[in-house]
Amino acid sequence: MGKRLLLIVLAVAGAGIFAAAFAASFAVSRYLISPAKTQAAGPQTPEAAAATKEAPKEAVPDISSVEEKHLYELVKEVRQKVGDCQKREQELQEQEKRLQMTREVVDREAQNLENQRLQLAAALARLKETQGELEKTRVAIGREEVVNLKRVAAVYDKMDATAGSRILEGMCTNKQEADAVKILYYMQERSVAKVLAEITDKSLAARLCEQLKRVKEQS
Repeated sequence: MGKRLLLIVLAVAGAGIFAAAFAASFAVSRYLISPAKTQAAGPQTPEAAAATKEAPKEAVPDISSVEEKHLYELVKEVRQKVGDCQKREQELQEQEKRLQMTREVVDREAQNLENQRLQLAAALARLKETQGELEKTRVAIGREEVVNLKRVAAVYDKMDATAGSRILEGMCTNKQEADAVKILYYMQERSVAKVLAEITDKSLAARLCEQLKRVKEQS
């Protein structure tokens, strides 16, 4: 392995020496030939010398400028792409802002709807509670009671208003206020007005008048 490496090094060194010698001989021969050509051409006139002096030199291609141009094009393209990316990023940021604003609006609307739902639920609960309380105070008349109540009411219609009011007051005192209301419900309106006017407890008369609105006949 060491011998092969040594042979390779010597070959490379020999090639370098040969190239250097060839270059030197070529330069010497060119230097020697140039004066001979000049002498063979003969002396130049002043006009020819001036023309030779003013003739432009042949342009030598500049490899580095081509590379720089290519590099410039690459840099330009990269800058264009960077600019496009920045523009796209800005558009995405603006779109994100719009989406954020839309989300905030939707969240506010959803919160408003939730608040309204809670308010409606609370109102509905209060309404049901009121209806429950109203049902508790409602005077219900069963179908089996109708015939008897109408018969009793007809008796009260023929009775003196003062006497009828005293009987009804006694019923209310004995916790039979619902029965008194039922009788009044089937009495004639004129008789009802006279009886209520004769009741000495005006708060009781007002309560009986209010309960007459809540009488419900069961079907």
